Amino acid sequence: MINVKLGDFFTTKNPMALGIAINAVQKVWSRDNRSEYSHAGIITSDLGDTLEALWTVKNQNLFEAYAGENVLVARYTGHPWTLEFKAETAIYKLRKKHEGQVYPIWRLPFQLIPPLAKYLTWRGKFCVCSELVAEYLHMIGARHDQFMGTNPDTLADEWHRWKDFEIIHEGILPSSPNW
Repeated sequence: MINVKLGDFFTTKNPMALGIAINAVQKVWSRDNRSEYSHAGIITSDLGDTLEALWTVKNQNLFEAYAGENVLVARYTGHPWTLEFKAETAIYKLRKKHEGQVYPIWRLPFQLIPPLAKYLTWRGKFCVCSELVAEYLHMIGARHDQFMGTNPDTLADEWHRWKDFEIIHEGILPSSPNW
């Protein structure tokens, strides 16, 4: 049984050509010389609803979209007494700022050299999937304010290694949280 909550976040491996290319580039820059995850999102309900930068920033359901895929679900455990309020507020602000935006394909070449992605951003107005999650983590107090230029591999590494992060699930995702 996978007990997801509003405010959790995830990474997954995109098996398509774009996901393979993202992992290849991430591996080059990775400090541990590994890269498994090429997409990231935020869980917005206890049912597994999500906010993600896909072709547009939109909602879908984790268990419907990624069943049978390799998924890492994590939770921030710091400041538990205010976390739910912070998560709701951050998700509301991110929806207001980004929902419906077209995926910034023009920013993908910058990701080949992460410092370019970090600084060539139009003040963070348009973000790729992992930057959306990193911005969320900053808003809830779980991460520093340099969210632009962040990739899914970096997020997964931080969740495995930094204190105050708990891995809820890592492996093949079932089609239902109760499976």
